[in-house]
Amino acid sequence: MSFYDNRYYHLNKTFLSIIGQWPFQSRLESNVMVIITLLFVCSLTALELLGLIAGITDLSIFMENTSPLLINSLIFVKLINSLYNKYKMKDLLEHIEETWKMTNFGPENKILQNYAEQSKILSIQYAFGLYSAWIFYSTMPIVISGIHSFLPTNETYTTKLIYRLEHVLDVDKYFNLLMLHAFISVFYVVSVPVAVDGMFVLCIQHACALFESIKYKIQHIRGSDFVMLKPNIADDEAYHLIVDCVKSYKCALKFSDLLSSTYDTSFFFLLGNAVIGLSFNAAELVMVDTQLDEMIRIVAANMGQLIHIFYLSFISQRLIDHSSGLQEAIYNCDWYKFSLRSRQLLRFTLMRAMKPCQIKAGKMYIMSLENFSSMLKVSMSYFTMLTSIQ
Repeated sequence: MSFYDNRYYHLNKTFLSIIGQWPFQSRLESNVMVIITLLFVCSLTALELLGLIAGITDLSIFMENTSPLLINSLIFVKLINSLYNKYKMKDLLEHIEETWKMTNFGPENKILQNYAEQSKILSIQYAFGLYSAWIFYSTMPIVISGIHSFLPTNETYTTKLIYRLEHVLDVDKYFNLLMLHAFISVFYVVSVPVAVDGMFVLCIQHACALFESIKYKIQHIRGSDFVMLKPNIADDEAYHLIVDCVKSYKCALKFSDLLSSTYDTSFFFLLGNAVIGLSFNAAELVMVDTQLDEMIRIVAANMGQLIHIFYLSFISQRLIDHSSGLQEAIYNCDWYKFSLRSRQLLRFTLMRAMKPCQIKAGKMYIMSLENFSSMLKVSMSYFTMLTSIQ
């Protein structure tokens, strides 16, 4: 049985396998799942693009087809980045497995278990949020139409697709087939961020566990009450423990840098796409005459995007906080009971710890909760601009 079939990581393995992005999948299985994913996402994108081009002079068609196309473009970016950096993802997972094998017992193992359990919970919450948005987004036209049919009214309720295509072909004739296709396609559209971002959460949580383990080891180094400033290096037990902590710290930094380089390019496109997408969806509610099922669909799409960006920012903020926390651990340890060589080593470690590990988008935008709020403000500015030109 694979290491990743354990209770902590099996869910992440399943999500990634669905879209063919699990690094340890066989090549045949991976290619088949990727082709299925691309088949549905590309066909949905093609229909939405066809509807947009054919009705580009109609504001409502333009708005209603542009919003899902922006989301689909984000999905393509995530898939391409995942395919391109698959070897890096494999290196990250192998590092995680190696760390677990080297830490079979003791407090450090408990720390790994605790953070792995948190990773599982966060992945479940994230998947629940996005798949809920998928259900509301995809099924509302049929649900609202069904409810309306039971109401005591003579008015007819026209059910619409989740995108505009009635000006291209006879939607009523192929409605059931198009709705089924849209339902399955949006499932794969949602499954890509669930899987890829779940991998990101898993790795961030592991990096946080590494920093927490280093903090624990530093805080539990005990110096001698009778301080010898220059003891024999062989007898300097605290020094050897600090050296071990520094080695662990270098490994944690290397892991964090590899993680950041895996996602920095895709996050750059993600943020720009999210700002425009949120603005378009919000403006659509104001600028286009919508019925109830369309309003619920637009709100569900916005909620899905907000959950997506918030979770990535929240998880990235955890890495900043945990890597910064090493400073406090060094300040609070018994450094005044250590030898001069131990203090010097701690001083250099402290200087490096003053620069926290960060996940950057395009090497310039720091993923954090503070910048998440700034991004929302920018989205509202674009929303105001779009509604002002109505």
